[in-house]
Amino acid sequence: MNLDSMDIKILETLQKDGRASYREIAKELGITTPTVSKKIETLKELNLIVDFSVNIDAEKLEEITILLNIKCKPSDTTKLLNELSALENIRELYGIDGSRIFAKVTIADNLNKFLAKLGEMKEIMDYEYHTITETIKEKPRAILPSNLRLIVPCYYCKKPIKDEPVKIKIDGKSHYLCCNTCVEHYKEKYRKMKERID
Repeated sequence: MNLDSMDIKILETLQKDGRASYREIAKELGITTPTVSKKIETLKELNLIVDFSVNIDAEKLEEITILLNIKCKPSDTTKLLNELSALENIRELYGIDGSRIFAKVTIADNLNKFLAKLGEMKEIMDYEYHTITETIKEKPRAILPSNLRLIVPCYYCKKPIKDEPVKIKIDGKSHYLCCNTCVEHYKEKYRKMKERID
């Protein structure tokens, strides 16, 4: 699914300032506030905009940040990722090719206490960490090229939609499907689900 240039400009504006009001975005881009509102709602429905958050400078709170590189058995990777994701200190968590896990960890109180917790996890074969001493550049992960293409899964068959999706509205919510066959099946499934609820 291709996004138009205005969608991309709205996303760029929000990446710079997630607190920007719809009115401010509309003024900056030369469009109406209702247009901004509608476009942002669509981007949220597509799960492209996940949330609006505040980026707090951990260093000003005298917290330290470490980069953690963990080695485990390939068979333990999923279990260990789930265990690690439950730890509040872990701010970013990535499964890397093979049997490696990479994490960005913020320590507010005691590094040794956190490392002891890692030592209790039997799935960890080995780990190393490095303290971040200086942040030179920190940008949002998504890069927004002018020809941005969004991969949307079909609401019915769950396969990625390669062309423009078929968009239907049910109960005021947009649903994206890959073809008219999935539209019919989805409507029927939705109707039966509603009957069970009522």
